[in-house]
Amino acid sequence: MIYALKSMVLTMLITFSFSAVAVAGGDAASGEKLFNSKAFKCKACHRLTGKKKVGPGLKGIMSRRSEGWLTQWLSDPKRTWDENSAETQEMRKWKKGRDKAKKTNMKMKKNPSGQEVMDIIAFLKKNDES
Repeated sequence: MIYALKSMVLTMLITFSFSAVAVAGGDAASGEKLFNSKAFKCKACHRLTGKKKVGPGLKGIMSRRSEGWLTQWLSDPKRTWDENSAETQEMRKWKKGRDKAKKTNMKMKKNPSGQEVMDIIAFLKKNDES
């Protein structure tokens, strides 16, 4: 029992360590290309300023949302919407009526891979710094 618990804790620590290193290792230039790509269509709905377009403006996103939540959201927005965590509920308040919506309006052709998510987050971080 104790061995299983130690093993589980060690596995969790390793997983979180790799996740933190991986997110820190994203490539902002690749993230910018992905943001502007037809596959993910980020630019079609989001501005890099604070102003709303179809979706919320993304300037300051790294201070409004946790990096873990953004990773989950970008990886699978529909699942994140359905799980409806406290951070998702807060995000839904950006537009009147969205808090009661049954689904997200994110219209990506495919969900990004883990590396693509890291790159997009690196780009969003760089955008917040400028």
